[in-house]
Amino acid sequence: MPRAYTRVLLFFLVTYALTWVGNLGNYLWPSDAWPRPMNPLGPLVAAPLVLWLYDGGPAVAAWFRRILRFRAPPWLYATAFLLPLAIILGSVGLAIAIGTKSGPLPSYAASEFIIGIPIVLLFGPLPEEPGFRGLGLHELRDSMTTLTAALIIGLGVLIWHLPLFLTGDLPLPIAVVLPAVSVVYAWLYTRGGSVWPLVLAHWVQNYFGGNFFGMVFAPPDQWIWLSFLTVAYLLWAALLVWRYGPELGR
Repeated sequence: MPRAYTRVLLFFLVTYALTWVGNLGNYLWPSDAWPRPMNPLGPLVAAPLVLWLYDGGPAVAAWFRRILRFRAPPWLYATAFLLPLAIILGSVGLAIAIGTKSGPLPSYAASEFIIGIPIVLLFGPLPEEPGFRGLGLHELRDSMTTLTAALIIGLGVLIWHLPLFLTGDLPLPIAVVLPAVSVVYAWLYTRGGSVWPLVLAHWVQNYFGGNFFGMVFAPPDQWIWLSFLTVAYLLWAALLVWRYGPELGR
């Protein structure tokens, strides 16, 4: 097995262990202090740990330089912000148009909007993408097509979210959209050479979708707008493969 494969496999295994440790810890020693159902920092801790175990300090330093590379084409940052936002708005609008019961938008204070920006970043895309794409995708695409690597990483990310599916915190359409999102994120990473455009896209999805516009629907109806969102991401991923091929423009 190529070295990159075993390194990425170990990364996911360590990520799962660090992410899910709170569930086992709470079972052995019940306490509200355990991070449950998931510890969101798992991928961010696992990535440098695995690199250090395999290749030492230079590999960790190279990874840090890679994830701290902010420079990418401005149009890519604009796409990463505007297109996910348009997909969210369109999905919510379509759900309302077909008669899905909806309520008012959350009435957050200005301070809540502002503090929500770093909170959503710190408990979502920031700890996830430097590991999943900045290590996993980056390593695998040297041994296979970028599309194949993206789908494998998407499967790994899907498994990582398993506790949220089991607790009902994530509706089932998310299980379908995650591989498509992984293809989109792989394209953003490939075209920009930086994890930050896809960190931005991930943040837009969590901030505007999960914490704002998607909140107009009661939990039993969340799956409806998320189904429209899933179709939109599947179409986006399919268009990228049609336009750029299996290397996604690399």
